[in-house]
Amino acid sequence: TTLPDTMDDWNSEDEAVAEAGGCRGKKSPGENASSEEGGEAGDKSCKMTWKKSQRLADGLMRFSIDLLREVQLESNRANVVLSPLSIALALSHLALGAANQTEKHLLEVMHLESVPCLHHMLGTLRRRLTESTLSLGSRLYLQKGFEVKEKFLEDSEKFYGAKPMTLSGMSQDDLVAINNWVKEATHGQIPSFLQQLPENTVMLLLNAIYFHGFWRNKFNASFTGPDVFHLDSEFVVPVEMMRAAEYPLSWFTLESQDIQVAKFPFKSNVSFVVLVPNQNNWNTSHVLENFPYKELCRLFRREVPTMVKFPKIKLDYKLELNQVLSQLGLQELFTSPNLQKITEEPLFVSSVQHQATLELKEDGVEASAATSIAVSRSFSTFSLDRPFVFIIFEDETGIPLFIGSVRNPSPDAAPQIREPWDSREATDANEHHVPK
Repeated sequence: TTLPDTMDDWNSEDEAVAEAGGCRGKKSPGENASSEEGGEAGDKSCKMTWKKSQRLADGLMRFSIDLLREVQLESNRANVVLSPLSIALALSHLALGAANQTEKHLLEVMHLESVPCLHHMLGTLRRRLTESTLSLGSRLYLQKGFEVKEKFLEDSEKFYGAKPMTLSGMSQDDLVAINNWVKEATHGQIPSFLQQLPENTVMLLLNAIYFHGFWRNKFNASFTGPDVFHLDSEFVVPVEMMRAAEYPLSWFTLESQDIQVAKFPFKSNVSFVVLVPNQNNWNTSHVLENFPYKELCRLFRREVPTMVKFPKIKLDYKLELNQVLSQLGLQELFTSPNLQKITEEPLFVSSVQHQATLELKEDGVEASAATSIAVSRSFSTFSLDRPFVFIIFEDETGIPLFIGSVRNPSPDAAPQIREPWDSREATDANEHHVPK
């Protein structure tokens, strides 16, 4: 189902958020607050509604774009994958203990200042996603000797599923305990999160997330084979390319930005949306800031049989976010924040660590007799053989779970000069526009 094109029956506030990402129509995507939860969640207005979930989705999408822009400016790595949701959960957990300007700045940087009952809503979302889709671990660690307030302990458990932990002061023991906890929280997928503890740790914010999506329409492994990925107009790298001759794909060309956009659904109410430029010289930030993500439901048409090429990739990205968050306006977290709802003693954040792991392969494909793919000219072609940006959305709300960019899926391979037939094939692929 898609959102209505005409929204006469919605009030103006609804209208402002109605088209953000989610594609399920006007209904509550989560559970209601139980009246005995007290405080923020006990309030009647904390019921998760379509309108509130769209405010959350819109804020997190804007935060995602900001994060990716800053990380790409700071990082020289070929590929990036981040989980804005995971980072937002860690920062919102911190905001639960923050007061005055510190709390205000945290919410503003995440673009969530207008979301009512934020902690309850994120708690609802976290529970639902970890039951069905993600392995997610997020926790605060405090230096030994801090007396944490009871209310913060209770609310941390209630909304974020994790009480803050006190470090023992024995750095090796603490390192083992942290890594074991992350390994358990991500079902063994992130076995060694930290190599060492930052020196003089006062408070650590950790969040780790693992997602292994199973395609709704699988790729047949017998069609996967060597191919090239175009780094730019001159160089290519070898890549293992998954192929399908008649893949049911919903996609369109955004003429204003000269990009192709496609949606590959996973089985679990989650979709992989990919943005591929038709030109080699493109600015990721510019594309994302002008990308009509609020209108995706309307823009994605019915699925059509499409000739698809999709590189096999495993992305694993780990970084300390101190510098990125400072650039976004949260310098005070690392110097003198107001965290009086956590403890009366002066407290600051020593380090914010993030790791996201994402694997894209054929998945669960039963072995079958190898047959060649016959290329039919009547099919349109969608080829992920050049740098692209992706966003993994939760379908119901349009909340971005991951955002990232792939500039080189084979960073260890030596780039080769492009053969003349490569450029012809690339031109060929670009000529196939969306069937009307």
